[in-house]
Amino acid sequence: MQAVVQDRADAVAVCEAAGNVTYQQFSRMVGGYRGMLNAADRDGRSAIGLLLDRSSQAYAAMWAAIGEGRPYVPLNQTYPTSRLKPIVSSADVEFVICQANTVDLAAELGFDAEHILLLDLDADGALTGPQIWSAGNSGGSIAYVLYTSGSTGKPKGVPISYENLLAFVDNMMATIPYPPDSICSQVCELSFDFSVHEIYLALLSGAILCPARQIDLFNPAQFIAKNAISVWISVPSLARVILTNRAFEQSSLDSIRLSIFNGEPLTAQIARDWQSAIPETVVWNTYGPTECTVAATAQLWTDRDDLCEIGVVSIGSPLPGCQVAVADGDEVLPLVVDTAERIGELLLKTAQCFDGYADPAIARPFLSDGSASEYYRTGDKVLWRDNRLFHLGRLDHQVKIGGHRIELMEVEWHLRRLLGVETLAVVTFPKQHPTELVLFVEGIDEIPRLDAAELSLPTYMMPKRSVKLDALPVTPHGKLDRIALQSMLETA
Repeated sequence: MQAVVQDRADAVAVCEAAGNVTYQQFSRMVGGYRGMLNAADRDGRSAIGLLLDRSSQAYAAMWAAIGEGRPYVPLNQTYPTSRLKPIVSSADVEFVICQANTVDLAAELGFDAEHILLLDLDADGALTGPQIWSAGNSGGSIAYVLYTSGSTGKPKGVPISYENLLAFVDNMMATIPYPPDSICSQVCELSFDFSVHEIYLALLSGAILCPARQIDLFNPAQFIAKNAISVWISVPSLARVILTNRAFEQSSLDSIRLSIFNGEPLTAQIARDWQSAIPETVVWNTYGPTECTVAATAQLWTDRDDLCEIGVVSIGSPLPGCQVAVADGDEVLPLVVDTAERIGELLLKTAQCFDGYADPAIARPFLSDGSASEYYRTGDKVLWRDNRLFHLGRLDHQVKIGGHRIELMEVEWHLRRLLGVETLAVVTFPKQHPTELVLFVEGIDEIPRLDAAELSLPTYMMPKRSVKLDALPVTPHGKLDRIALQSMLETA
């Protein structure tokens, strides 16, 4: 980062509503935060919570924490305090960096005035402080901790080390380099690991990073056009929102030259529609669990039948240095060039992979192949064919009804094809010991009577009920919220 700052000191690093921030100014913001952290906590061991919007302040705080060897923990302002408090406790967050409108939330989470850090950008020295990029306190090996949903309802802390983060940056830069003078979107919540891709790849490439305000997400196409975004990164469902917005004008996307998707399955229809709307863009589909630092595989999209399975784009081949395998019980079956077609739980071995959850009571999800290193068990079912991977859904999305095993993604693919509707979901009911499938559909006037023959499905894979919604619920990270759909049925 120091080399980028020296090379591009007067170039714009962050373009935000408050104005442009050059790399030199950004460097001084990092120095201001580092000085503040040192003054507040001279031991330099505690984790730092971030209650910040997408902004130059947030990015500077991240870099300051890294420079001081302190793990940072993004705290999502949209979460209820009942969810944030266990995260603060689990990560042992002692100090929290705030902006003016999050100080009250920090107090609700139990932080007193001495442990709430607020950088006043108008204060003397905030933007004129020293540019410090040398290593500070050696605090520990963890760069950040993100929290994912746990099967018990308690969030699971995923600590990502500096080694993991550096491996991801190196591997992704080698696989999907950014064009010169890129202008990059930043639309993901900071608590969502895809934001790591947005932030670090842009700044370390010397590009311009454009954080979206919450209001911008109501009309992302306008945000893209206004900022001439050339590198677009998001979950596929946000691309669908853009394309189906009644106010959408195709020309508003013309600036995009590189599109990168992650976080949920990229359907062939979304990829096709996105490419059609922006003929000049290159589309990549990437895949990776939070535990393996954002993305471990990638696939360049072209409109070919062999790049899809059940209507979903391949997640591609492993990034450099990443080994893939499938599990057959407790046996590891490596997947290498020219390996015959195989289906199973995807296993990953990479320098990007974490060592275990923040809570040592949570079992380490690893499987040994007899060597000194281990494979991470993703819990995702994949098909290996023609030297690339196809995501077939979560293993926990394979359900059994009436003794029959059913893949929900397969049912959804047939329904999309029949109904001509992209946004739908199939869930089970009741949650415990399900006896039926229920179809939820967004944006359709009337759901026709479903016929097993038309769908090419056996009767046991047919939804027994159909529900129309104006919009399917999504998580704060923009992914389809299947738990919310399940709750609608349970409380009806």
